[in-house]
Amino acid sequence: MTIKIRRLILPTLLIFQICFIFIMSSFGHNSSDAQSNLFVDFIAQNFPHVRHGLENNLISLSTLIFLVRKTAHFTEYAILGALFYLNVIQLPKLNRYPKKILLPIFFSFLYACTDEIHQIFVPGRSAQFRDILIDTLGASFGCLLIHALLTLFTKLKSNSKTQNQSPSQTSTSPQTKN
Repeated sequence: MTIKIRRLILPTLLIFQICFIFIMSSFGHNSSDAQSNLFVDFIAQNFPHVRHGLENNLISLSTLIFLVRKTAHFTEYAILGALFYLNVIQLPKLNRYPKKILLPIFFSFLYACTDEIHQIFVPGRSAQFRDILIDTLGASFGCLLIHALLTLFTKLKSNSKTQNQSPSQTSTSPQTKN
């Protein structure tokens, strides 16, 4: 992917993710419940252990709904953290340790705070500090996952380049070796 395309696509994806989170936070309690119940029904139908747990009161429906909702928070912000990271590393002044790791997490944390403030004004929703923590953990996970994958791909790419060179290209004479 060329640098110009990357510098256009990555910010666009970041803005879409920010808008997606804002829109999801704008739904009232009833709509949020309906979305959660859709996933809960899917999980209960397709995972026999969960269905067994619900039927035998080993896990409550409210606990399962809670886990689905918090997993959604974590996932939304993992994507946000990854996109912030990919955007930050495009800027040479910011593409240094620890800035390239800490800034995306910090930006995601700030957005999580504004998202919770936004939810105060949505009927049936409230601001939860716990959600800010979950969101920030998700963003940290997404950022660190992308960082680890890019580091791994870079190392694999450099290893494959050195292995593809002929033996005469990789060996150096004793005089030039220092």
